[in-house]
Amino acid sequence: MVLYRPGQRLTDVRLQAGSPTDIASYTPIVTNGGTAVFNIQTGFYSITDIWVDVIVYLSVGTAGSGSGIVMVDMPTAVDRTIRQALTVHGETVGVNGNGASTGGTIRGGECAFFTGGSGARSDRIRIDDSDGDGENNLLGVDFKLGGLLTIQGRYRRA
Repeated sequence: MVLYRPGQRLTDVRLQAGSPTDIASYTPIVTNGGTAVFNIQTGFYSITDIWVDVIVYLSVGTAGSGSGIVMVDMPTAVDRTIRQALTVHGETVGVNGNGASTGGTIRGGECAFFTGGSGARSDRIRIDDSDGDGENNLLGVDFKLGGLLTIQGRYRRA
């Protein structure tokens, strides 16, 4: 629910008046995906006071390219006074540019926002590569045909 706008006060009346229609949608910008084209590239969010609940969904229709670290924009600027992270769930995505993903591979990770960063864009997405050496960055080439990526959680807005 979008229950707060700048200049408004969050009250119990506003909380009781909220409805599911207060959820807003947006198109998240994906940086460093290279040639990746998404069949579905959408997000939903709601704002309550300084908190933003967000879910981003990407469905890969054309595989990506490039060696840059993938970054995704949120609907508002993220507070960078502390490091924040959102949960990532990936299916049929590679890690660290090695293309090791096979169909049905499920990977977890996080979408991180560094204290040295600014704005709405994440600083990196880290994915568990399941080979014993921990997590690696999601790169443009790691977007495989048919891959799915979900980013969701709550962050403090700037």
